[in-house]
Amino acid sequence: MCGETATTKGHIPPLGLFPKPRPDNLVTVPACLACNQNRSLDDEYFRVIVAAGSRDAPQSSVLLHQRMIPRLREKPAMILDFLKSVRQMEVRSEDGIYLGRGPAFNFDRSRMQTVIDKIIRGLFFKHANRRLADDYTVEDFNYQPRIEKPLQEAIMQLPLLNIGDSSVFSYRYHLASETTSESFWFLMFYNDSSLFVTRTSHSTTE
Repeated sequence: MCGETATTKGHIPPLGLFPKPRPDNLVTVPACLACNQNRSLDDEYFRVIVAAGSRDAPQSSVLLHQRMIPRLREKPAMILDFLKSVRQMEVRSEDGIYLGRGPAFNFDRSRMQTVIDKIIRGLFFKHANRRLADDYTVEDFNYQPRIEKPLQEAIMQLPLLNIGDSSVFSYRYHLASETTSESFWFLMFYNDSSLFVTRTSHSTTE
């Protein structure tokens, strides 16, 4: 994915997002050792944030008991730091109707972007059968963006790809052409509870 010699395979998205038993169609791509191992802490952080934003999806609850609670006993600092950021805030519908109060939390965008970048580069390699061009970049992601209905309808026309039964991860994408590296990506975790939207674009584009 980065241009260095691939000596291993990396899971896209990170393997730790999937509770056991894991699906048999997990995505793996060639990766160098640094890309596959040196970002494991960011992968773990990503897992915590995505699971926390999943609105009690069944698979995130399984993951909580399989992986996150045991990790809390081993390395409590990450979980405790996250819990300190959780606060209560008003929840309103898209029409502005007050729905009560619910938990909200802060997260480190740079760490999340590191994992999103790896996921997009891996999926681009899988579907384009080539690396993302060196003069292209993965743009900053939008998390849970409000998408207008016409654009929603257009997105729904894109192919939906499921990993396993889609209860953990699925995605839609659009490649502009076979000769460019411009693309659009819609990453959905825990049955759309968490949605990340991003694109790849020429790095010199303002």
